[in-house]
Amino acid sequence: MVEYALYGRVIKYHHATMRVDAMLESPSILVVDDDAVNRGIATAVLTKAGWHVDAAEDGRAAITAVRQHRYALVLMDIQMPEMDGFAAAAAIRAGGSAGAAVPILAFTALSPEDAASRLESSGMDGYIAKPFTAPMLLEAVEPWRPSGKPHRSAALAALFGESEINAMLSRFRQQLADAIAACDAHTERRARAHRVAGIAGTLGFPEVSNTWLAVSEGEDSQWEAACIAARKALAELGPAEELRESARP
Repeated sequence: MVEYALYGRVIKYHHATMRVDAMLESPSILVVDDDAVNRGIATAVLTKAGWHVDAAEDGRAAITAVRQHRYALVLMDIQMPEMDGFAAAAAIRAGGSAGAAVPILAFTALSPEDAASRLESSGMDGYIAKPFTAPMLLEAVEPWRPSGKPHRSAALAALFGESEINAMLSRFRQQLADAIAACDAHTERRARAHRVAGIAGTLGFPEVSNTWLAVSEGEDSQWEAACIAARKALAELGPAEELRESARP
C-alpha cells in the first residue's frame, strides 16, 4: 500500500492490476514544466526508474501531447507562462478525447491550503511538492505505474470468452466516463454510484468498487477519491476504440 498527498490529505491506494497491452511494455509519463532544469531532473529520475518520458514546456504543448499520445500519468507544473497548470489540466479534462481521463499530478510550491481547492476544481489527482527529491518523485508516481500483471477480469474470459469480456469492459468504461461527467443531484448520484460499485467489483476494480460504494451510501467526502479511482480505471482500460475493436468477434 502506498500513501501520497491528495489535496492536503493522505490517501492510501493499493497497487492496481492492469490489462496486458502496449502501455505495460513501456509505461509513458508526460512531464510538463517550463524550467529546463526541472524537466531534465525529473526525466532522468523517471527514465532510470523504467518510465518512458515525454516532456512539454508549457500547458498548450501538454494539451496537444495528451491528445496525440497515451500516457499512464501526467506531471504538471503549476506556475507557467501563457497557460498555467490549472488551466491546462482543466482543458485536458474538458477535451473529450481518450486522454481526458489521464491521471494528473501537480508540481507545485504552493502550500496545500492554497492549492487544494484549485487542484480539485481543475480535475487534478494530487500533487508533488516543490522542491522535490528523487525518492519523493518516485513514491508519488509509483501507484500509477502499470503492474504488468493480467487484470483480474481475465479470469472471467474463461467463462464468457474474450470477446464478451471485452464488450463488458467497453460498457463499463463508458459507464465510468458518464458517471464522472454527470452533474447528478444527490439522490441520482447515489443511485448511479451503486450501479458503478457493483459492476466494478465484478470486473476486478476494487478501488472503484469501494469508493463508489461509499458514495452510494451517502459519504459525499469520498466523491473526489471515487473520481480518482475511476480515472485510474479508465487509464488502465485504454481508449474506447481499442476495447470496441477487441470486442468484435
